Amino acid sequence: MNLVAAFSGVCCAVSLLYYLVSTFLGIRFARRASSPPPSLPKIVPRVAVLKPLHGSDGNLPENLTSYLELDYSKIDFVFGVASYEDEAAAVVVGLKPRYPFRQITLAVGEQNGCSNAKVAKLMGMAERAPRAEIFLMSDADVSVDRDHLLRVVSEFEADEQVGLVTCLYRAKASGSLASRFGALFVNTDFVPLVMISNLVEPMRYTLGATAAIKRKALDAIGGFGRLKDLLADDYYLGKFASAQGYKIGLSSSIVTIRSEERDFGSFWKHKLRWFRTYRTTRPISLATIVLHGPFWASLLLIAARGSMFALGVFAAVYLSRIVTSWLMIGKVLGLEDRRGDAWLVPLKDLVMTAIWAAGLFSNEVLWRGRRLRIQPDGTMQEVLH
Repeated sequence: MNLVAAFSGVCCAVSLLYYLVSTFLGIRFARRASSPPPSLPKIVPRVAVLKPLHGSDGNLPENLTSYLELDYSKIDFVFGVASYEDEAAAVVVGLKPRYPFRQITLAVGEQNGCSNAKVAKLMGMAERAPRAEIFLMSDADVSVDRDHLLRVVSEFEADEQVGLVTCLYRAKASGSLASRFGALFVNTDFVPLVMISNLVEPMRYTLGATAAIKRKALDAIGGFGRLKDLLADDYYLGKFASAQGYKIGLSSSIVTIRSEERDFGSFWKHKLRWFRTYRTTRPISLATIVLHGPFWASLLLIAARGSMFALGVFAAVYLSRIVTSWLMIGKVLGLEDRRGDAWLVPLKDLVMTAIWAAGLFSNEVLWRGRRLRIQPDGTMQEVLH
């Protein structure tokens, strides 16, 4: 057997082990997520939900409503937009009469001198919640279950050293093939990697969809202003707090995002931006290429000239990938109606291998119509030509 075939075979074996271990860990996590949250003390901390918004789609009212109906009493809501012309502002204004007993604030404007537009909103939004002991940040496309805050706050209460709590997220597709690929990336790539990472090392980062931080931990890192020029603000939020001695907890609350890619081009750009950002912040992420089982199984089949052994490995990798993805989507993430997409996972994996390769050749990303270059220290610089 030649060297290419031998190396491909080793990678196939590693991939198979990865599929099995991450699925086992996922099922174990699902048991924790399905158990009732612990009871809270009589005096609960005040929480401010900070939700930066940019534009509106058909899901935004539903997403915001899921937060306004959280089962938690001491809570303030601060929704941030760049200007009143933003369509999201009208959505917030329209929801306020339906929830007269909720403390809802619309913060308009962005802090000057920030490369990161989301952080530029967060800096002003945090000032609108002066009594908050915990800040809960989430993206506009995130929706939650009613017990979301009960779980998050109980995880803070369980350990005084926990300064941040972050949440795993699952994705629902909007219908197009590109959005189904986007959802599968979250559900069958991102989630298993988090499971494995959480097993082998303490969490030193937060996950982008949603994260909660104690005010004293935020103050210790220098506030949101410390993140103003960083593209991967979620990653650095956890990194800076961890450096101050705070623990980061992975919540039992799973939140839901929407995969809205309309065409293959938008999927490619979105995931290329994710990979280049991830590669810059965590260079060790390059090693995830060994987990691209369908690619290595296909390469082995070619390198071994279609031998029976290679054919058997090919079948084992593809079948295992589909079955474990089916379990991850349905049993772990509770998306039973999306399990049928598991057969698309090997094809999505091959596309992600191509994105991995393309991501090696530049540090530039496209974000909301801006071309940005990621610097070695994680800051971003706009490319003007």
